Amino acid sequence: MTARNVQEQVKKRGLPWSTAKGFDTFTPIGYVAGTHVFIDNGSTHLSLSHARAYAHDLKLSLKVNGAVKQDGSTADMIARIPRLLEHISSIMTLEEGDLILTGTPAGVGPVNPGDKVECSLTTSAGQELSSLIFTAVARQGGYQFKAE
Repeated sequence: MTARNVQEQVKKRGLPWSTAKGFDTFTPIGYVAGTHVFIDNGSTHLSLSHARAYAHDLKLSLKVNGAVKQDGSTADMIARIPRLLEHISSIMTLEEGDLILTGTPAGVGPVNPGDKVECSLTTSAGQELSSLIFTAVARQGGYQFKAE
């Protein structure tokens, strides 16, 4: 999620626009079966630490009010996930449960209070690994950027 009004203000000032992404509640996260990814209709499972063979072709989908807004694949990423992990871990310590946010598929657009948002992560074979459904709400008081 991005506060576009804040993003516009910080960009004009030459500041990092990541500020517009850092508000509480801006990163809705689904559950990925603890530390395991389930493959082959749930009959077998693969530890996430051994999921490299699958990580390069996971499908990400986002619907708003039932309309598909984003539909992409990790295969479309410029850098493969193992390479990203190698690079990031050369700079900082990664610990179990850490999240790495790398971007989003095409289709970014507005989400309004009351909109039903559905997200999913599936294997290329269609096995759902994680999903998340929520209704967007307005933040009480809005989002304000007050840098001088």
